[in-house]
Amino acid sequence: MLGLVTIGQSPRDDVVASMLGSPPPGSLVESGALDLLDPHKIAALAPRPDEHPLVTRLRDGSEVVIAKQRLMPHLRDAVNRLEARGCKTICVLCTGEFPRLSQSALVVYPDRLMFHVMEALLPEGVLGVLMPHPGQHGSMVSKWTSATRSTVTAIASPYSAADQITGEVRQLVDAGAQAVVLDCMGFDRRMLSDARSATNVPVLLANGVVGSVLREVVGVSDSVLDHAQRP
Repeated sequence: MLGLVTIGQSPRDDVVASMLGSPPPGSLVESGALDLLDPHKIAALAPRPDEHPLVTRLRDGSEVVIAKQRLMPHLRDAVNRLEARGCKTICVLCTGEFPRLSQSALVVYPDRLMFHVMEALLPEGVLGVLMPHPGQHGSMVSKWTSATRSTVTAIASPYSAADQITGEVRQLVDAGAQAVVLDCMGFDRRMLSDARSATNVPVLLANGVVGSVLREVVGVSDSVLDHAQRP
């Protein structure tokens, strides 16, 4: 059983659809770090000036910004709930950097996958990073910059500013980006299409890359793909 843990509230039908299409019923189970919190407790997780912000979505579709450090106990609880339901493979639905979240399950961390894919595609040059919050600029530059690759950033939230993606991607390309990564699991395939319409450089969708890996690791695929792969 594949477990999906979101830093917001589950279910994340938007991410699942973009990442895996329409997986067979019963093939996965979801859990959210904010599932058990009331609105007041969620509001109390808003980041202070010295805290790292994470952007996610609540069950009603609204955007919320939370402090990574104070989210961690709730995220670990959500992972524990997935393990209790028998999940042996768990994917974190966030491209942020996280410590080890399980001692027994195989945990898929999107940021690690994305980093190594980009190392293969653009080991040197200028990378454009579209991120959902301005407070993430420093961590994005630190994550993506190497001795041979520089980083430029732009901001567009997949939850509240999706209509700005085309303009922000053009801004990245104008700043010299030779490839662009949509660095949030909330960006979907429609947003990817918008981004690609704005440039002819490669654009990577985080949940698309992660979904491809999950298909290989646990065999989850939508019915169309499953049918197409049969002899």
